[in-house]
Amino acid sequence: MAKSKPSAAHPQRRSRGEIDRNYFFGDVLIKTGVAVIIALGFVALYTPFTLMDSINDGMWDYLALMGGFGAMGVALFLTGRHLRHEATHWDFD
Repeated sequence: MAKSKPSAAHPQRRSRGEIDRNYFFGDVLIKTGVAVIIALGFVALYTPFTLMDSINDGMWDYLALMGGFGAMGVALFLTGRHLRHEATHWDFD
């Protein structure tokens, strides 16, 4: 006999451990992403030059570092939002 596949009207329920894990790591990644963005903002406020000054002076290492940390913060935040969405929404929503 062939095994029957579950129909679309009956979504598969994930285990409680998977839901808790996605919720926990999603929350941690959201908070980490926000903390990185806030720290990056404080570093930008503390530096005595502006973004335009750093471009004109050719400070590409500073710009690369700031851009890398900015991208990391946004990526962590978006990954956390995705995990939280996976933990709190049903498959058929």
